[in-house]
Amino acid sequence: MLRKILPLALFLCTFFSVPASATPSSIIWIPSTDIQSSDKTHLGIDNYFTMNRLKPGESTAALTTPIIGLTWGAKNFEFGFDYVTSQDNPFYFNAKAKLFGKKATDLNMVVGVYNWGTTSLTNQEVKYLLGSVSTKDGTRFSLGYGIGREEALGSDNKMLLAAIDKQLNDKWWIGMDYQSGKSALGALSFGVGYSLTPNASILLGYDIYNNIAYKSTVTVQLDVNF
Repeated sequence: MLRKILPLALFLCTFFSVPASATPSSIIWIPSTDIQSSDKTHLGIDNYFTMNRLKPGESTAALTTPIIGLTWGAKNFEFGFDYVTSQDNPFYFNAKAKLFGKKATDLNMVVGVYNWGTTSLTNQEVKYLLGSVSTKDGTRFSLGYGIGREEALGSDNKMLLAAIDKQLNDKWWIGMDYQSGKSALGALSFGVGYSLTPNASILLGYDIYNNIAYKSTVTVQLDVNF
């Protein structure tokens, strides 16, 4: 089941200023080894919001940050962009190429880049290598490594990527992923997805950030192929 970046993954601006994330086809927060179909345009609309109540004196600004993304595929390659509605420099770009792997039970390997911003401040430019393999019952295990720009992410700019996900049937999907480090991208996320139609799905998830300065968020992601 294709995600965002679906990203994937994005932080919101609530009580803390948190850099946004723009990812390619993903699990919940991290990229996946999926590649978008060459005959489809993929639309992803992701929202992240806290469940915390406002304290006296805190801002009543909207707690949601919609991220609107488009992704296109071309054989073993995909590329796309996201528009982060809350930012002055809202565009982020991503690209991914499959190195090898045809069947799910094969070792699938991709190389890519995401969070490619348009300014030196927003350009996290995370380059990554990610592999996955699925068991006969459809459980997929993913493992990879990424390096982002230290100028944007700080000294903790190297990260482990890991995930497990499974398509339960033709409607339901579950998954969990992890990105190491205490930069703005480090998080443990888990969620459940449901196919509304053959070309549309919705995901409900929860993100726990490694840096305790960032409040945990609920994520609701809508994905449509047309």
